[in-house]
Amino acid sequence: MKNLLVGALMMMTTIGMILGSSNDVLACGKCGNEKNHQAIVVVSFGTTFDEAREKCIESVENKITEMFPFYEVRRAFTSNIVMKRLAEKGIMVDNLEQALTKLKNEEYTDVIIQSTHLIPGEEYNTKILEVAAKHKNDFQTIKIGRPVLTYSGDDNNTNDYKEFVKALKKQLPQNQGKDTQIIFMGHGSNHENGTVYSKLQLELDKQGVKGYVAVVEDGAEPSFDSVLKKLAANKETKKVLLMPLMLVAGDHANNDMAGEEEDSWKSILTAKGYAVEIYMHGLGENKAFQDIYVEHIKDAIAGK
Repeated sequence: MKNLLVGALMMMTTIGMILGSSNDVLACGKCGNEKNHQAIVVVSFGTTFDEAREKCIESVENKITEMFPFYEVRRAFTSNIVMKRLAEKGIMVDNLEQALTKLKNEEYTDVIIQSTHLIPGEEYNTKILEVAAKHKNDFQTIKIGRPVLTYSGDDNNTNDYKEFVKALKKQLPQNQGKDTQIIFMGHGSNHENGTVYSKLQLELDKQGVKGYVAVVEDGAEPSFDSVLKKLAANKETKKVLLMPLMLVAGDHANNDMAGEEEDSWKSILTAKGYAVEIYMHGLGENKAFQDIYVEHIKDAIAGK
């Protein structure tokens, strides 16, 4: 009988050790083979272009999933129009409010929100920061990874502009002729943080990139008209390479930049006698650009 009791006690101790180890693994979130109740919500503007969504948004989400295997990775969009059009095709995508509500109901405890927006503009403030603030008491922790172009190297912070241009150079032509200029199409914003495009131009110049940033948003700067004046002043320029400065090569890139309508950037440049080439790839396809989001998530985790 004594031997049976000793054996039973040893078995219970062994089971307790196993359960304790399992709980430690789940609490850790960085060890073992199981996910705990931590999640990352990757928030993008969104696109109705299926190929662009796969190559540019999904590729970023896959990179984040690969680099943070102990987190559940979820998708959310901010564009109501995009989500409505996708829903009409049977493709359902949550906005951030819906994504956070689902995570709360599923008893997730720690959430990181990573925006794929390039700048901390109005869309970021109203559809990410304000929504996250409403849910601050729903989780033990809720952290936000900053947009691509946020810090400029002040107060011992990373220079996001420098890192962005380093990543951008990975997709630029290796032998750009003296007669060729690149025009980067940004979205633009009338928000006060729309000035990031001017700062970006300074960094492009600093790193020796031959090109100009212009934005498609009406009334925002730097405008396409201002870039046309710079091209006209540079008598060497005969060729122009148009490149989207956006996560996805979606509607703006396909229509406003490279469309066949007479008011597209391509048509305007062609009418002025320039030979125009198109780089129809979103930044999300650039692996070095994907790494920026990974670093921003790491910074969010570290509280930077």
